[in-house]
Amino acid sequence: MKTVSVIGVCAVFLLAGSTYGQTILIRPGSSVGYCYADDMEGLSYTYGFKILFMANKFQRYGVLVNQFSVLADERHDYLSTGLFLEQILFNYFNMGIGTVGYINTLRWGENPFGLYSHLGFEYSFNTRFSIVAAYQSEFIFRKSFTMNSAFLLEAGIKY
Repeated sequence: MKTVSVIGVCAVFLLAGSTYGQTILIRPGSSVGYCYADDMEGLSYTYGFKILFMANKFQRYGVLVNQFSVLADERHDYLSTGLFLEQILFNYFNMGIGTVGYINTLRWGENPFGLYSHLGFEYSFNTRFSIVAAYQSEFIFRKSFTMNSAFLLEAGIKY
């Protein structure tokens, strides 16, 4: 059911963007890093995508959807979704921030919210394809505050 909901939300955003006549950037990506909290500590990884609309040449807004996993003593898995803003400075410096909700996919009950950000480098190969390499941070406001730091790599396709 969760997969159907995510696909439905993505389809609505794509349809709305194409009927509005706006350029859409789809950026699948993944990250590997380290997660730390009072009750867990270990390797983390994410994979997912962003659907971003172009406000202008240097600003974007959209939706972030990721699968976030922590390999600690006890495994923690979240489906994270949220709103995202992005800014490009000096044609190559990429920074973004967003509010994210985390849906626990392993245990019933704890569904925290958090703040997602990244700082990095974006290189465009042409008008349609680009790549982003960045430092990603996630602050998850759960019972024991959680911080995730990771290296992020994404490839973007504009249409």
